[in-house]
Amino acid sequence: MLDKNVLNKTEPKNRKLTERKLIDAVGEIIRSTGYTGLGVNAIAKSAGVSKKLIYRYFGTVDALIETYLIERDYWVTFSKKVSDAAVASNKKQTMIEFSSSIFENQFDFFFNEDEMQRIILWEISEKSNILNELSRKREAMGEELLKLTDPYFKDSDINFRAVSAIIICGIYYSVLHTKKNASTLCGLDLNTEAGRKEITKAVRKIVELCFGSKKKKAN
Repeated sequence: MLDKNVLNKTEPKNRKLTERKLIDAVGEIIRSTGYTGLGVNAIAKSAGVSKKLIYRYFGTVDALIETYLIERDYWVTFSKKVSDAAVASNKKQTMIEFSSSIFENQFDFFFNEDEMQRIILWEISEKSNILNELSRKREAMGEELLKLTDPYFKDSDINFRAVSAIIICGIYYSVLHTKKNASTLCGLDLNTEAGRKEITKAVRKIVELCFGSKKKKAN
């Protein structure tokens, strides 16, 4: 019979490894069969562990899936960058650089993350409590960025929140279009580094124009 002290020492290590296997299994299933394959039995089988451990460590299958989604989501994971930017948020050039790099990095990240592409397709095609919660967390994180940029556009005719929404949607569509179709987009081949560079250059120019061309709202 194993000593209880031995069990207590090994449990944290074993638990962490098992949790990692289960989280990674969610990603593997999304990559191979899509979100429709995310059942408790399939996840446990892919992870090579008992399905009882899903409930023991995460409470529910949905909580496990949500853990994976939060780990992978670009906007939910960049809180540290926002905190760093807040320190220097009174400098206009710093905010231009920060805002531009956030969108540019999102484009690069999304282009290279097959799982996130599938997740966004899932999000816009199906109703899901898990994805609703992820969307709320994403919005909360995005709000932290927008709070930093809001002061620069107070009483301005430019709504930077609306501009940000258009940029983000453009990133999602342009990547999904490129990954699903062999055609170019507005003459740009985003499957090439040169084509993708043109997109990030355009995003930066849009941000610079917004910060440099604002006018007071008309009464």
